[in-house]
Amino acid sequence: MNKSLFKKTILTTLLLSIINSVAASETTFKVAVVKGAIGTVDITKGEIASSIEKLTTNKTYKEFYANKMNLCVAYLQSNENSKSESACTSAIKSLESMPETKKRVKYLTALNYSNRGVARFRQNQLTQALSDFEAAVAIDNNPITSNNLVHMRLQLPVSNTEPAAELSE
Repeated sequence: MNKSLFKKTILTTLLLSIINSVAASETTFKVAVVKGAIGTVDITKGEIASSIEKLTTNKTYKEFYANKMNLCVAYLQSNENSKSESACTSAIKSLESMPETKKRVKYLTALNYSNRGVARFRQNQLTQALSDFEAAVAIDNNPITSNNLVHMRLQLPVSNTEPAAELSE
């Protein structure tokens, strides 16, 4: 894809957030897909197999960050968490070539880190998930990233260490 077209598209893209409940947990993480990108309508309708097929077979825009971001969420919805993590990482890398000073790029990068954090959480990689959620908030503290970091912290085991009590006679 033409780099100029890529920059124009990234600056005009609107995001749509959807809720993704994590199985076997009361925690609700929010994930984000790119409105208007391939697969978005299918993902929001719950037609996950169809969205994955469209996103993996479209050769023209396969390397476009929005499709990688949507593929990450589609894999999450299908419980293919290892593929989801890989797609999220690919989306993050595709945004690295963009100027980080652009507010939209920071926002998208943060959302991709947050999406990857959900994938890692679902793989029980709690330390890596927490790191992703913290990175997301550090890049852009928005309602999606901050919500996910709060929910992640609630999932972490509480330390069993208590302050030592002084013995007295």
